[in-house]
Amino acid sequence: MLPRIALLVLMMLGALAPTAEAYPLLEPGARAASMCATYGNQAAAQRAADRVDGDDDADGVHCESLPCPCVKPSASGDAASTAPAVKPARPACTRPSGVQPISFSKTKYPNIKRHFEAAVRRGWPRVLVLNRPGADARRDRLLQGWATRAGRDRDEYPPAVGRGRGKGLVRGSDPRGWKAHVAYVPSSENRSHGSTLGIKLRRFCDGTRFKYVFY
Repeated sequence: MLPRIALLVLMMLGALAPTAEAYPLLEPGARAASMCATYGNQAAAQRAADRVDGDDDADGVHCESLPCPCVKPSASGDAASTAPAVKPARPACTRPSGVQPISFSKTKYPNIKRHFEAAVRRGWPRVLVLNRPGADARRDRLLQGWATRAGRDRDEYPPAVGRGRGKGLVRGSDPRGWKAHVAYVPSSENRSHGSTLGIKLRRFCDGTRFKYVFY
């Protein structure tokens, strides 16, 4: 009697056990693909690395078959890293609050210095305001009444880039601030001075206050 009961129990247990056909075992690759399919891109799967086993080749990168955006594992290896932080771009120019001295050699630019001093004596301001927009138009309007001379340039003070805004620097309209003091100086000296001025002002933003200083 007992053997029959034991046999009956074994038969019942066998009927309850799941068959391999009902619940097939997935190969590791297929299992990973199935898990990865629930994510729209690799970055999302990587960020869920603690819940997803989608790293077939054990390199720390999950679901590599998914489209980007993509990320790689963090240095700790247990969480996905985000894209490297981009350093904020340094400003292309600065605008200090104080008046910036722009220095020139009085021996290299003696005629520029004399013209600067003469213009200041006639009431033009020492402190200028950097104003690049419209500089060419201001210069052209000013110099159209001054004839050219061989070997000489028509020097302006305030320079075209230093007028058009600020106290005492807006004389004349259309364009505003086109008026300035003019003197003939040797061409080589004037062009060298203009180049040096441009280089020394390069780091400053429009609106920066500056002045000529001769040493």
